[in-house]
Amino acid sequence: MTGNFNPDRRRQIKAALARVAYRDGAVRIAEPQLADAEWLIASNRGVFALGPSGVRTVLYGWFFGIHRHEEHLYLFENCAMRDRSVDLGRILRLTIAQRRLVDPQVLVTGLHPNCHQLAVIGGLLCLLDTANQTIRRYHLDGVPVDAIVPFPVAEPTDTSGGYLHINSLAQIGERIALLLHNGIAKPERNSELVWFDAAWNLITRASVPGRCCHDIVADANGTLWHSASQSGELIASDGRRFKLTDRLMTRGIAFADERMLVGLSSFGPRQLRDELRGSVALLDRDCRMEKQIELPGSPTDIVAIGQA
Repeated sequence: MTGNFNPDRRRQIKAALARVAYRDGAVRIAEPQLADAEWLIASNRGVFALGPSGVRTVLYGWFFGIHRHEEHLYLFENCAMRDRSVDLGRILRLTIAQRRLVDPQVLVTGLHPNCHQLAVIGGLLCLLDTANQTIRRYHLDGVPVDAIVPFPVAEPTDTSGGYLHINSLAQIGERIALLLHNGIAKPERNSELVWFDAAWNLITRASVPGRCCHDIVADANGTLWHSASQSGELIASDGRRFKLTDRLMTRGIAFADERMLVGLSSFGPRQLRDELRGSVALLDRDCRMEKQIELPGSPTDIVAIGQA
């Protein structure tokens, strides 16, 4: 499915394969061996393993969220591809053992395809159901617990500010953070960071620098970082800003030792996003770019796996 193959035909084949995988409960592992991989990158065209030997695809599918908790890897996969009218989203779990991806399981099905990040918070697996402005909580084996609705549900076409496009969540110390993208609001406004206590009671809500932002990640010193996606920047809570790209969106941040990996994603019309490509920027501790690595897909989320 490369070269001069008709793009529309390729999309049809990919969509059919995704629906068959959903129907059959199959997890499409391309390469279980992680070898020297240090990072796993979720994208619209699979999950990529990145290490000194280069980039390779380890999972097929369209992924919006990836999260590592102990030996497990949790992912949100959109098996509906470009069709937002059918709830073919699902949560997968794989185990990392002896540098291999093993024991693939489908934990949850029937999810809206426009979900984003997931994280283990308070011992529960939390998934951002972006379309419904809801955090869906599960036990780590996928058994449903409840749903948290911190903001009223709004139509994704609501430009009044009601639709927030919540795309990132994290537990930072004893608090929980959500990032509100706010990309379709009219008039335009910055993204916002919202803090909750451990019981999901609202503490504060405030604007952050940048528009159409993604990610909430703390480094080893406790500094928070987010991607100011529209301007191609990386911004720290201490005020530092780093311009990484003029033509791509920053999206996806992960730390390992003294380095940071940041996704650089293409952006285009929704009906074409399954074909978009991108890259990642490897930065040193001072956010100087060591190198930029091209990817077969457009990054959505990143985790560091080190030598586990």
